[in-house]
Amino acid sequence: MKTVFAAINAKYVHTNLAVRYMQCLAEQHGGYETEFVEYTINHRILQLMREIYLLKADCIVFSCYIWNIQMVLELCEELKKVSPNCKIVLAGPEVSYDSEQLLEKYPFVDAVIRGEGEPVLIPFLEWVNGVCTAEQVPSLSWRSENGINSTQSAPLPSLDVLPFPYKDLNELGGRILYFEASRGCPFRCGYCLSSIGTGVRFMPLEQVFAAMDIFLANKVRQVKFVDRTFNCNKNYALAIWKYLSEHDNGVTNFHFEIAGELLDDETMDFLKTVRKEQFQFEVGVQSTNNETLAGITRKTHIPSLFEICKKIDSFGNIHQHLDLIAGLPYEDKKSFANSFNDVYALRPQQLQLGFLKVLKGSAIHRQKQEFGIIYTTRAPYEVMATKWLSYDDILSLKQTEDMVERYYNSGRFSNILEQLVPLFATPFDFYEQLGSYFSQQGHHLKNQTKEQLYTILRDFCIEKGLQFTDFMEECCLLDICLHEKPKKLPEFIKNRLNDDYQKQIIEFYDNTENITRYLPEFEGENGKRISRIAHLQVFAYDMASGERKTTAMLFNYEKRGLTGKAESFEIVIGD
Repeated sequence: MKTVFAAINAKYVHTNLAVRYMQCLAEQHGGYETEFVEYTINHRILQLMREIYLLKADCIVFSCYIWNIQMVLELCEELKKVSPNCKIVLAGPEVSYDSEQLLEKYPFVDAVIRGEGEPVLIPFLEWVNGVCTAEQVPSLSWRSENGINSTQSAPLPSLDVLPFPYKDLNELGGRILYFEASRGCPFRCGYCLSSIGTGVRFMPLEQVFAAMDIFLANKVRQVKFVDRTFNCNKNYALAIWKYLSEHDNGVTNFHFEIAGELLDDETMDFLKTVRKEQFQFEVGVQSTNNETLAGITRKTHIPSLFEICKKIDSFGNIHQHLDLIAGLPYEDKKSFANSFNDVYALRPQQLQLGFLKVLKGSAIHRQKQEFGIIYTTRAPYEVMATKWLSYDDILSLKQTEDMVERYYNSGRFSNILEQLVPLFATPFDFYEQLGSYFSQQGHHLKNQTKEQLYTILRDFCIEKGLQFTDFMEECCLLDICLHEKPKKLPEFIKNRLNDDYQKQIIEFYDNTENITRYLPEFEGENGKRISRIAHLQVFAYDMASGERKTTAMLFNYEKRGLTGKAESFEIVIGD
């Protein structure tokens, strides 16, 4: 009997841990025919139907989350029509809370695995293969002639049972590799499902180190730890961070979701020593309104947290992603704007503006009537209004989020934003008004090229009665050059100086001393080829000071950081 574990990810670059764990554990025990497959929510239902049907499985287990559950249900309904004898089983956080109600509602689903799958796997496979009955499988809810049935939940597993989930890292080039060193969270945030669990379990450090050795040896691009609060145990987190630092391969970036306020002086002293861009921290601020934080049982002293974030930023070696959630209790639009401005002032590499998801089983779900929360009936159960935010407010914040994603988080507009944002009363005012303009012009209904996004910024500035200066134009040109060799420029950008200095630019690339000094990795290459890999741009301003002064900058596109920006130098060309 063949069992297929299927994942439908949000994006191609993502990888699914759950289906890999199941496949690896099944192989370790032997005797079971299993396979795992991964798709994305961008695939069409009929395309997925074809691919899964042709696997000729006797049982298909889908990994279910808020971002894929609607697609999974639609797919399962159609699959059952053409494969009526195939067991269709759902598993994962989105179906673990109300499994019996789900089975009653969707007759094409045969069973649900509740909670963590590792202790359930072998009894489950024995049931699929007819070795035991469903009653002998823990954490299982299933449909039978007698109705809907459920067994008792299995004890939570020790994390030492988890196998290394990636067989062939060469096949996963360019994708984000997920890893977990712990499960559970010590905090009780009202919007999070981790709040209903008990305690935190940790993988043995030796097992973590062995896994890290594999990632480091293969020089993977990024490993993202999915631990809810990676540094909830200081000594455990510090041991892993020190190991990664001591065994650094100079390439791999590690992403951690942390509680910034837990970082003490010893940890901070260590963090300032790690390689630039080796670590990336995601810090959930969520709100700077104390009443809101109390309402979601989040004990964060915002001034202390911000001081730590500023100190990390001063090290210049760790990227920080700071998160806000719109739609939390006691936070109206004005309060949210204050939270936004507070976080924006920290200048994180990413400012993630999310919207409350009312997850089944969470405290917020139980308090939805108290807080007047209206949310979408279907996943992802996203907030549409609260006592403090109208639907109009939510729509406005959605526009603001879109602008933050396109302009701030993309990292492609950093220099022009430095000039434009201070022209408005607050950063929130800038992004809110830009979002309103973007929508009024109908730009949100079309795909915008990179060049068009610069033009929209300029047009918005003029619409607001502000002068779009020559230096602002040069800032746009600098932002473009930092990310790619400029070929097609927005119409308003003039590139006269490079035409005037064409002879000196050619001579620069042909000068071996220049190549040795600025581009040593290209030594021995001819100047024409180097000019196709790097770019030399002449500006009418000193781009650091804003002083009107002819300045040349060299951009090396072979060397890019996490933000995608090219390594750049100010140089001297000509006489």
